[in-house]
Amino acid sequence: MKKMGLLLGVLVIAAVVAISGCTSTTNNSSQLTVGNVSVSGPDDLGDYNLNTTITPNQDFDYLEMHLTWYDSSGAIIYTDPLAWNVNDAKSGQVYDVGASSDLYQKGTPTKVVVEIYNSVGATSDDLIYNSTVNINS
Repeated sequence: MKKMGLLLGVLVIAAVVAISGCTSTTNNSSQLTVGNVSVSGPDDLGDYNLNTTITPNQDFDYLEMHLTWYDSSGAIIYTDPLAWNVNDAKSGQVYDVGASSDLYQKGTPTKVVVEIYNSVGATSDDLIYNSTVNINS
């Protein structure tokens, strides 16, 4: 009987952890609004361009955007760890962001993961926005 109670307790804890993991998000709209995301390319030089607007909903000392480009097999073809950044971002200020990544002879992307961090030398703790954008060929 004790083993059954212990097993039930472990299962309840595992279920709570699993459910909380499924409901977490890094698209924290209370901190940042990202809109009008579009990807174009390739241009004549093999560059792909990501355009968006970013509006902080609070003041930040620093913001930076990372882009990770993937091909149709899911392989990473290019990582751009500093596609865009700004110092002293003010709440309510709209930033028209244009980021360009050189993918010449690296492959054809089918999606890009957009991550925005709120510190220099960002770690996963500093991630405040994460979204995947599918690219139409």
